[in-house]
Amino acid sequence: NRREAARLMSAMQDEIERARGAMRIQGHPRPYFISQLIRDLDERRVEGKFGSLMRDERTRNRNALVDVRVGDPKRDQVRGGGLRDNARDLESYDMIRMPLGGDAEGVRHALWRLTEAKYREACDDFLHKRAVELNYIDEHEALGAFQKRKAIVADKLEKLPEVDLEAWKERVVRASRSMKKFARVRDGHIRFSVLHATHLFVSSEGTRIAQAKAFYTVEIHQFLLFEDGFSLPQTRTFFVTDPKELPTIAQIRAAQAEMYRQGEALSKAPVLRGFSGPVLLDPKPAGLLIHEAIGHRLEGNRLLAHGEGQTFRDSIGTEVSLPGLNVRDDPRLSHYEGQSLVGHYHFDDEGVEADCADLIINGHLKGFLTTRAPIRKKHKSNGHARSAGHARAISRMGVTLVEAEEGLEEDALFERFLEEIRAQNAPYGIRIIEAYGGETSTEAYDFQAFLGEIDLAARVYPDGRQEYVRGADFVGTPLNALRGIIAAGLKAEVDNSYCGAESGFVPVTTISPALLIDELELQSKPARPMTQYSYPMPWQ
Repeated sequence: NRREAARLMSAMQDEIERARGAMRIQGHPRPYFISQLIRDLDERRVEGKFGSLMRDERTRNRNALVDVRVGDPKRDQVRGGGLRDNARDLESYDMIRMPLGGDAEGVRHALWRLTEAKYREACDDFLHKRAVELNYIDEHEALGAFQKRKAIVADKLEKLPEVDLEAWKERVVRASRSMKKFARVRDGHIRFSVLHATHLFVSSEGTRIAQAKAFYTVEIHQFLLFEDGFSLPQTRTFFVTDPKELPTIAQIRAAQAEMYRQGEALSKAPVLRGFSGPVLLDPKPAGLLIHEAIGHRLEGNRLLAHGEGQTFRDSIGTEVSLPGLNVRDDPRLSHYEGQSLVGHYHFDDEGVEADCADLIINGHLKGFLTTRAPIRKKHKSNGHARSAGHARAISRMGVTLVEAEEGLEEDALFERFLEEIRAQNAPYGIRIIEAYGGETSTEAYDFQAFLGEIDLAARVYPDGRQEYVRGADFVGTPLNALRGIIAAGLKAEVDNSYCGAESGFVPVTTISPALLIDELELQSKPARPMTQYSYPMPWQ
């Protein structure tokens, strides 16, 4: 509530002012910037399994992200864009928990301990940075270390909707009872959760920001086991910020039935060990490809880390993809065609207002996702610094929007796909219908590649016939994948999810149309046939 938020922010401001006036260690630089971000996370979870209530719990915690910078904005202790400032063996890691209530002195004591520890670590990092420079040149020294910003005072403490948890307990129990009618389902659950997240930010620049948001999730999970040992875990998630978008019992049951039908169809589908050729990605898998192939490589902090591949560092203004293709990241967007977007936020974790980042415009690389860490001489943060827990906030995606200026209607795009299959004289192409996660490698010492985990795919023959295939994921390298886009759809779809990187798991949204790629590779999934259970489930 506002009263508690005001109390916490007052304590934060008092401790920052005390630190600025008194914090000093003889022979070491004093802090030039201090910020404190308190996150109050209140989550309720209920889960049903085969008609029983399996979980009814509440998790409440407060943690603080404190940044103490020593030296000056031209040169401070942060190295490599702060990508590696997430170690768990530091003293400060055990101090991020904040009191949940009680006297203000308890909050101030916790902030004092954490701020003191962060100052000592900053001094140590400053010395280590100087030691490293005895052998290695800092190629980014001329850029400066930290962008100055004018103070912001903002109150975005929106009133969060009430949730009828008793009704949701009944809903998950009733919906989970339906799993018993599916003969091959050996495990599963229906889970509902609501997270109320309040962020309070105060800095030595005079910035004071309060913002709150609620996240709602319904997760449907089924684990299927077939006679031949083929096992299939399936998960479908509804992840929104508006409870009105959550599914009804009827919609949950319909999703269960559809998942089961797909599972049975996949059990009869041929296994695909490998493929290279034309691929049509439906909107959500297409968004995943954009996220994994280029999204992380356009995070500006990576341009400051010598261990990163920096694929697009020198590509500003060059053509990197299909003419007419635009990719922007705009966390200011809260809705798209009536759907709520979990990647939306007002201010980032450095106290900067969210702004739109133009990444690719008309197929040409335009810019990067940026924080207050300069990546060029005339630098301005576009408000994409985000983190979770103790990790330093680095540039991360928020709401990534992919658009094609000459997008095709669904039927026209499919026909273009068939034309490409015939033009390549390929026996078939692959249509990726659903994909549920991915990963990418951006380090210089590793392969510059990405992977998308396929949930549902089909082999498409030159005459348009389709048949499901299973057992493969899509892989690729970023430049080839981008340049391989030869057509795009007209209608975009929203994909709300979480993204994990060096600064932790944060909610993100990707909005993308379908994409046609002239050549993409699929590789075999790791799989091992399972034995059957020794005796039947209780109701079989």
